[in-house]
Amino acid sequence: MMLYWREPLLLWLMMLPLVVAVILTIRERQRQANMVDVELIPWVQPAKRRPHEWLTQLQLSLFWALLILALAGPRTPQYIPNDLSSTKDRVVIVLDYSDSMRARDELSPQGVVTRMTAANQLASSWFDHEDQIVESGLLAFSGRAHWLLKPTTDANLIHHFLSQADEFLLPTLGSNLADALSAIQSLPKKPDTKTHIVLLTDGDFSPEKTERLESALLALQASMPITLNLIGLGSGEPVSVPTNPSATTQMNSSLLKSLASLNRDFHYRTPNQLLGLPLMEWLNIQSRRITPENYARVLWLEWFWVPLLLALLMMPLLIRRSTLGRSDD
Repeated sequence: MMLYWREPLLLWLMMLPLVVAVILTIRERQRQANMVDVELIPWVQPAKRRPHEWLTQLQLSLFWALLILALAGPRTPQYIPNDLSSTKDRVVIVLDYSDSMRARDELSPQGVVTRMTAANQLASSWFDHEDQIVESGLLAFSGRAHWLLKPTTDANLIHHFLSQADEFLLPTLGSNLADALSAIQSLPKKPDTKTHIVLLTDGDFSPEKTERLESALLALQASMPITLNLIGLGSGEPVSVPTNPSATTQMNSSLLKSLASLNRDFHYRTPNQLLGLPLMEWLNIQSRRITPENYARVLWLEWFWVPLLLALLMMPLLIRRSTLGRSDD
């Protein structure tokens, strides 16, 4: 959670004790130089402070710092409108809707489910949080690519589409990932915008398509700043394809790892690594800071009372030390 200040310029006042100490030290040295010769200065310098005197000075400095922190008004956002907190990044979740994704070999809390259902459950778990989300879209492909949802910050709308994603029937058969990459390339190119592509697939593509996939990925990477996370679904054991019982399918992790090796911003991941993690956390996307002109639109949690309470708790100790110091004199 980002920390903000109501009056950040007041923080400079914490340097005041140091500035005063430097000025007094310089003035004392000048006074001594005017009184005696340079070689006699060590003889007129006051005795070194005792440890308890240094401790008193440290406590006074800490007391001052706590008061300044309270005056500066530390606070954190409790509610931020989406248009203020959205980053320059965007996420495109690509869902594989080929026939092999209807195979059942994924375990979930509901039991054995299809790879497609496992993909939707995994993607939905990234948005089960009250934190602000990055602009995210849903793209599905089989024989061709189709936008289920263009990038949005509406988490409820994303949940709605993912909860019904198993019921979608795309109009063409096949496994045309290259067309999905072309669809991403057609997104508006905004200055300094990075697109994070999250591909959920079993990697069951025909060998002759591998070279085309590599070319499409490199072309996309050259056209815009991207990261790619390839998430393998399914097991390494062959299972039958529901629409074609004579055919079998298995997750092709070697192909996915090969694609991930094309660029340092490409990564291969497993579902267990990411289940339930906030999307912005595991993609390492940072929210942009709120600018001062938009502070009035934010609901804040004020924390000035914490340093103020600590300063008040220190006051009896400082008063007691001051009293003891006078009695010693």
